[in-house]
Amino acid sequence: MRKTTIATLVVIPLLFAGGYIYMTDPFNPDRAHLQDLSNQFMEDIQFKDFHSSALYHHELEQDRVDIGRAIEDLFLVDPELLDILDYRITRTEIDSSGRRGRVLVNTRFRPLKPEAIRDDENDIEEADLQLYWMYRHPDCPLGTDCDAGTCRRDDGTKPTKEVEDDDGETVERPYQCDELREHEWFMNLDSTLESRDYR
Repeated sequence: MRKTTIATLVVIPLLFAGGYIYMTDPFNPDRAHLQDLSNQFMEDIQFKDFHSSALYHHELEQDRVDIGRAIEDLFLVDPELLDILDYRITRTEIDSSGRRGRVLVNTRFRPLKPEAIRDDENDIEEADLQLYWMYRHPDCPLGTDCDAGTCRRDDGTKPTKEVEDDDGETVERPYQCDELREHEWFMNLDSTLESRDYR
């Protein structure tokens, strides 16, 4: 065998392996963490644990997330009539800032029907879910970060919330935050499951 043939047989697999590593970044611990979180979320959905599935959302936004309703809108079937057979993560990406991620999940499911009209093989459908994640401070609302114990936007302004003062009066106060708390990955379900105003 010629030296050029041997060199070609060695170089081509190395180029493919290098391209795969460059494109998928398999050694990034944040990617592995997002995959774990996405698998846990999908398992919660599969077992209809909508309370747990809402906990992947930021604490300040959990009260407005209705996972059951969102699943119904996405699959066009009541959650109780949705049989998720299996799912697999097909792609995980993190943007250049390291603060936004997305995970593509391929899901096989079957809408449950009365036995008389069920055709198990033909009833199985597939859907691709895009799960979006944001790396945020646990105390601060969307679009802000913790700075000297207060949540601030990039332009330096401070968002406020209504609280009761010592006299029982409702007043506007800035969001307070603990600088020692580390940022965490939180799901941004709005991008996939719900429409909202992002201003």
